[in-house]
Amino acid sequence: MSASQTQDGSQRLVSVPNLLLVPSMNSLLHCFRPTAQIGCWVIHLLVALQCRAEVVTPSAVHRLAGSVPDRHPGLQALELRAGAAKAQAEATRRWADPTLRAGGIGFTSRGPLASEEGDIALGVTQTLPIFGKESAARAVAEAEAKTARETADVRIPMLQRDLMERLLQLALVHRSIDLAEADRVWLQRILDTLEARHASGKVSAPQLLQLRNEVSQAETRLKLLRIDSQDAAARINRVLGQPIDHAVGSWELPTKAAPITFQPDWPRHALAAEPQLRVARTLSNEAAARVDATRRSGRPNLSLGLDSRQYSGDGGLRNGAATLSLSLPWFNRDQYRKDLTRDRLRLEAAHREVANLEAEVTLEIHHWLTRIESARIRAELAEETLLPRIRNALDTATAALSAGPGELRDTLDLRRQWLDAKSSQANAIAEQWSAIAELLLLCGWHDLPQSPSPLSSPSTAP
Repeated sequence: MSASQTQDGSQRLVSVPNLLLVPSMNSLLHCFRPTAQIGCWVIHLLVALQCRAEVVTPSAVHRLAGSVPDRHPGLQALELRAGAAKAQAEATRRWADPTLRAGGIGFTSRGPLASEEGDIALGVTQTLPIFGKESAARAVAEAEAKTARETADVRIPMLQRDLMERLLQLALVHRSIDLAEADRVWLQRILDTLEARHASGKVSAPQLLQLRNEVSQAETRLKLLRIDSQDAAARINRVLGQPIDHAVGSWELPTKAAPITFQPDWPRHALAAEPQLRVARTLSNEAAARVDATRRSGRPNLSLGLDSRQYSGDGGLRNGAATLSLSLPWFNRDQYRKDLTRDRLRLEAAHREVANLEAEVTLEIHHWLTRIESARIRAELAEETLLPRIRNALDTATAALSAGPGELRDTLDLRRQWLDAKSSQANAIAEQWSAIAELLLLCGWHDLPQSPSPLSSPSTAP
């Protein structure tokens, strides 16, 4: 029997023939051990790759949001409304329904004979689509359908923006959990060291009490952050249209994006893609169609009528008549004029709303670029200046505390400064990419533009 390692690193006994055992025991052990270690490394590598957190990037968010329309009830409702508006437009009548009339006629003894004039009256009246009222109503229905369709279409990129922001929030909470866990381990290690020195009288009881309180507070922060993580995951599931307790997976923050420079063609992209502006334009077209329909509603209705008289005794036709009837809308001219004034004011308001949103586009681009650059500068300050300084001072203070003469209060203060700088860096990165998500939505991009644009794609944090 010989001992060898399994893939999980444990020892197991293998039966080896005595013929091989005697001359080559050491060589067999040397052969088995590297093979088992390589298999163990491969398994650990595969597990690490499966558990690796995905970086929050625009392309990853766009890929994740691909199935949202199939599960999100809000998007499904908008799609149904768009379908209903399209069906309504297709169902708009080009011709009014005809009107049938039927009745009987009675004659007195001083009147004509029923057999000569006929005592059954039959007639039909059809309103003619002469003045364009029907086509105007159809144009209004088609404009409403376009508005409903545009409202549904712009909701998808808005949900992608919301999804990216919530994934960034989840990744920020995960980063905070890692920092809090590292802080708890560091404090516990310092506490164990000081407790060992307390027996010799080199550490006072108030110092131990302070450090124990710090450990308890760190453990409480971890619990609260895990609760925040569950809430952030539930919010992500809400956007994805999944049950709130569905497993979201692990997400991590990207590194800070490179500096972004304004490009002259960006306002043109934003004017064509900004969601509120797109809906406002369709609402303006809808208001214009309503003005035309209201103007045509003040025109008269022209109807063609056919009438006949028959005798009930033999069913024979006695006489017939063709008539044209015209409604008289001029008696309500003031009311029609007020209706037209109302819709013209609404059209002008829609035009002003479009103009206002167009004027805001360039300002919004500069606003989000400013936010992106501000967050980048804060992240750079923490990464390149604050953290190296605090790290050196903290290492010196920790070494002095471990040796004995160091001050516990100064060490804890430096540790808090280091944690604050790390948190500030993570918050700045999350804010930067959240502002980038707003810029993507504003310009109608699914991902950051490639070269020659200065926007750079994120890289995975090491």
